[in-house]
Amino acid sequence: MTGYSLTGKHWTITKDFRGQGSHALLHDLVKDRGLNSSTCITLPMEVAEAQPPDLPKAMERMRSAVASGEKIGIFGDYDADGITAVVLILRYFHRRGMKPTVYLPHRQQEGYGLKESSLRTLLAQGITLLLTVDTGVSSAQELQMACDAGVDVIVVDHHHLPEMLPNAVAILHPELARGTVAPASAAGVAFGLVSALEDGTWKGRDEDLALAAIGTVADLVELKGENRNLVAAGLTSLTTLQGGPLPLLLRQSGITGAPTSRDIAFRIAPRLNAAGRMADPRVALEALLGDPEALVQLETFNRERQSLTQEILRELEKTAAATPSFFLTVSSPDYPAGILGLIAGKLTESLGRPSMAAQVQGDVCVASLRSIPGFHVTEALTSVADLLTSFGGHAQAAGCTFPHTALPELQERLNAHAESLLTPQDLVPRLSIDGILDPADVTLELCNALQTLEPFGQGNPEPRFLLPGVRFSTLKRIGREFAHLQGSIGHLKAVGFRLSSIFEKIPTHCDVACRIGIDTWNGNNRPQIFIEDVRPAVSAFFEPDQQEAPNLKLQAP
Repeated sequence: MTGYSLTGKHWTITKDFRGQGSHALLHDLVKDRGLNSSTCITLPMEVAEAQPPDLPKAMERMRSAVASGEKIGIFGDYDADGITAVVLILRYFHRRGMKPTVYLPHRQQEGYGLKESSLRTLLAQGITLLLTVDTGVSSAQELQMACDAGVDVIVVDHHHLPEMLPNAVAILHPELARGTVAPASAAGVAFGLVSALEDGTWKGRDEDLALAAIGTVADLVELKGENRNLVAAGLTSLTTLQGGPLPLLLRQSGITGAPTSRDIAFRIAPRLNAAGRMADPRVALEALLGDPEALVQLETFNRERQSLTQEILRELEKTAAATPSFFLTVSSPDYPAGILGLIAGKLTESLGRPSMAAQVQGDVCVASLRSIPGFHVTEALTSVADLLTSFGGHAQAAGCTFPHTALPELQERLNAHAESLLTPQDLVPRLSIDGILDPADVTLELCNALQTLEPFGQGNPEPRFLLPGVRFSTLKRIGREFAHLQGSIGHLKAVGFRLSSIFEKIPTHCDVACRIGIDTWNGNNRPQIFIEDVRPAVSAFFEPDQQEAPNLKLQAP
């Protein structure tokens, strides 16, 4: 069952849940998503099968460094996952009276990953043990330089493994585990390391769980198995924490009730990321370590980030939509390096194509890439590695640097690579819908049942439903710049964030794709829907060839 919506999306509708009841619907969702219903709850590296072979060596070397009072360096990353992972390891050392030297690279001035210049800065501090966190597995040359200087290195990373592993005392990476485990975030790997070092229980464990949950959700790893357990436990910890920086961050983010994974993804993680995007990632580090002034700075950076991103995207989406390519590339010296990932991500989300946004810095380009399901963007970069100075990432997100002179050939070859693997139909923005409901099926009982599927995220998205053939009443634009929609469908309050552009197109009878939640007002709870998309009312059962994909006359540039 498919369809094309008012926002140009391809709808895929899985099942018909009408009249099925909350219990049966929930059972289907759990089964379809492959969620673990076992009562045995494990966290990262708790069982032997999930432990990288080098874990004992890493633990022994870290304990030896503590016992000898060595000078320790920690090199991290500038995003929420990398920063929370660094804080987790830093808190372990702090509990033992150690104060490692922490180096977080400046996104715009240094870019991602360990560089020779930053390593020399750490070596000048007299360190004898270096931990690279959320990076390092692709830094063979720099790690050899550290080893040649007599420094032992422990790599705590989760990025794409190179063919040849770097020289290190220990490499902790989920793909090196003895068994088959879900790909973990850097924060998940760091939590597993700390948990093993602490032998499973310690003062401050709740805060460490919360930090690991934030990093895991922020990095968009699949919330299944250990990752799902970790985020669930971390959300519980976030709810119960009474003091420290995290409750302050929750309040500053406008989170008043029990936090959810959605709160992490859309409120907490963007604030932590804003420091590295707009200024210095150390601001986020200091905020998580309890500096109240740093927390205030995060809020300022986040507002600046939102304003700048919206300004660029308003103009860019118009021109990018008209670009007839399978792989979309945009570049400008005016794109701030800190929001390149946001630009690429928004373009991929709205236009359904793998995208690269590059900042031109004189003779050099720094770029972030985002992808669509079924297209491994880091493998795409591997196919053009001869043009790149450096690169790294995951299936859906990556970054690279390259000479400005290589931009035209890089654009042409990435597009050819995408064209060889994708069809025009693959490039239609997609909206996956779990099943059809009647408005009468949307009850508080169903809302409460769906909440048991939390935490939501990659691999376990918040369920979407189709309400077929409905009519809106009192539909209107609301909010700043009237960017949102509000109305009712029968007894259901309906809200549509950032959907005002389709207001004039909505017909009298329509199909509505939505999420379901609870509206609390004056102590009363009632179900409400969050509109995600709308199309003219049609039968939910029709063949794919009855409609044509809009504007899909694509060709290589």
